[in-house]
This record gives sequence, C-alpha cells and structure tokens, in this order.
Amino acid sequence: MTLDDKALTEARELRVHLLELQHEADRAKLDFHHSIRRLHAAGGSMREIAEALEISHQRVHQIVEGDEPVGNRMGLIPPRERKRRRLGRFTRVARQVVMHSQKEAHQLGVGEIAPEHLLLGLAAVARGTAAQALAAQSIDLDRIRAELGEPVRDPGRGRLPFKRESKRILDGALRQALELGHNWIGSEHILLALLAAGGQPVETLEKLGTTPDALRADIERLLAEAD
Repeated sequence: MTLDDKALTEARELRVHLLELQHEADRAKLDFHHSIRRLHAAGGSMREIAEALEISHQRVHQIVEGDEPVGNRMGLIPPRERKRRRLGRFTRVARQVVMHSQKEAHQLGVGEIAPEHLLLGLAAVARGTAAQALAAQSIDLDRIRAELGEPVRDPGRGRLPFKRESKRILDGALRQALELGHNWIGSEHILLALLAAGGQPVETLEKLGTTPDALRADIERLLAEAD
C-alpha cells in the first residue's frame, strides 16, 4: 500500500509547524523558569512566588532546585535527553550529585560508584540542600575527601556502574521523597536515603563529628526555611 502524496506532504508540513511551536514553547518555558529563579534569588520565598503566580509550591521548588524530566513530545527524544530521563524524577541538582559521584570515584581509582562516592557527590554540589545541611555541621568536600583517601595520579574516564548498595540508596531516595510528600527527588532525599542505609558513609560522617539525627534535623530546617 502506498501513501497518499498529498496527505503525506500535508502531514510533513504540519510536523514542521508543530516542531516550530514546540521550540517556541520550550524557549518560553526557559524564560519563565529564569524569571522565577530571579524572584527567588532576589529574596522571594517559594511560597510567596507560588501564591503570586498561582502555581503549586512543589512546582516552584522544582524550578528553583532543578526542572523535572522533560516529557516525551511526539516521541521525539534526542539521545542526550534519553540519558537524562534515566534519572527519572531527579532534579538538576540531584543529577549533578550523581555526575560528581562518578568523578570522585574516578579520582579514587575505583571501577564502581559506591555509597561513599555518593556522599562526596552530595558535598560537591554546594547549592544543594544536602550540601547545605552538611555545611551546617561544618562538613565539606575537602574534609570528606581527607577521610576517604588520596586521589590517584591517573584517574579514569567514562561512565561507571553503581554498586548494588548505591542503587539501593538511589531507590531509597524516591521513598524518602514520597514520605515527605514531594514529587521530585533532590539532593536532600539522596542524603536521607544514605543516612538510612548506614555503612561507611555514616561512619565517615560520625568521625567528622555529626550524626544522622543532626543532619536530618538540618534538612528539615532547610526545607521549612525554603517554604
């Protein structure tokens, strides 16, 4: 069966028009998100911004902390976007945590991303709620690095797999988010899941002078202040 030439030409023209409208919508969305971040940077609380713009507080949090995954429009997902979508509901900051975790694992010369590398990644993204909670306990990236070992002379490159324990922590981050009534997964949820899992990261934090309870309290305070 052959396709009708006239109908096919019309469909192709409409597809091009639809893509143009989609690009315009994407640009408008980026401008809208930028304006919200400017309002927040100027001192506006997320609650105030949400009420003024008549959108949900959760939506404002997603925009300020990092956008939710892009939807599948028309099934046209570029290769880079496919990779990003694998991180599901992770915010931009949470995705940066994962990338830094991989970098830190390379720096230590290992072949898998372990829970301790997730801890390093959490501390590396300073704008994240997790890093702010760690900073409130006087813990930063350099102090954690000092506990976990010296970097190798020739670090590796490329994508590293997650150890089973790390996968469980990332899965646990979703549970932590749901328990808090959030529909995004931020750095704070990864840290909460890491604290719940125990093991070497918690031992390292305790050596540095803090406890899971103290960090949980700081996360709760930071989230309350963001409201």
